[in-house]
Amino acid sequence: MTDTPVQAQRPSPAATAPHPAAPTRRGPGGAPPGLGRFLARAAAVTAALTAVSALLGLLRDQTIAHLFGASVESDAFLIAWTVPEMAATLLIEDAMALLLVPAFSHALARRAARRAQDPDLAEDAVRALVLATLPRLCAALAGAAALLAWGAPWLVRLLAPGFGDPQLATDCTRLTAVTVFTFGITGYFSAALRAHGHFLLPAGVYAAYNIGIITTTLALHSLWGVRAAAAGVAVGSLLMILTQLPTFLRLTRTHTPVSAPAPRPSRPPPRS
Repeated sequence: MTDTPVQAQRPSPAATAPHPAAPTRRGPGGAPPGLGRFLARAAAVTAALTAVSALLGLLRDQTIAHLFGASVESDAFLIAWTVPEMAATLLIEDAMALLLVPAFSHALARRAARRAQDPDLAEDAVRALVLATLPRLCAALAGAAALLAWGAPWLVRLLAPGFGDPQLATDCTRLTAVTVFTFGITGYFSAALRAHGHFLLPAGVYAAYNIGIITTTLALHSLWGVRAAAAGVAVGSLLMILTQLPTFLRLTRTHTPVSAPAPRPSRPPPRS
């Protein structure tokens, strides 16, 4: 009687086929489910603060009109107002946002990739970007503001030839020339915060700006006249920086790795 070898049973193809991974839930357009809520909340907060800033801007204009009316003083302030109007568009909204938000986003991606490989790595791409760009930007903006303040008499003649009180307009323009520096730094901080996903403070800088103008004008108009409104522009622009500075420093500070404690030296055994 011949023994027939028993063949091993092969598993069926269905058993050996790899099971497909469970699909990741995504929202409309392929976005993660929490991203839509985050963007909606950021848009709502931005819209609300923009509306508050617009109302404060209206109150600012009404305050200046009530204190100085239609006069040479208000005309002098309107000449000086040309500087912050142009500086805000160029330095806060356009140039800084278009150039620096992508730069900070790229640095954040590099930081995350390197820390995923080595959590104790002390090198920080975001901090390196700040150290490479912020000092140079401060120097360039300070030089531009100083040049504008020095050339204020010629700028007044260019903007308002034959104006009745050019010295008053020059004084106001020199005060508002500070915004070339402060608006540039504000735009830099706003770009960094937006790249980190912080939208509240960048949206609220104009509210702080208008509060500074209104408060300074009401406090000093009896002493300085319309120059108080120009000084309020400088004070308000400084508040724009101060509202963002603590968060900016917290987000861009150097990552310090936590090192393991050094082992204690072993003591020799006591002699018997």
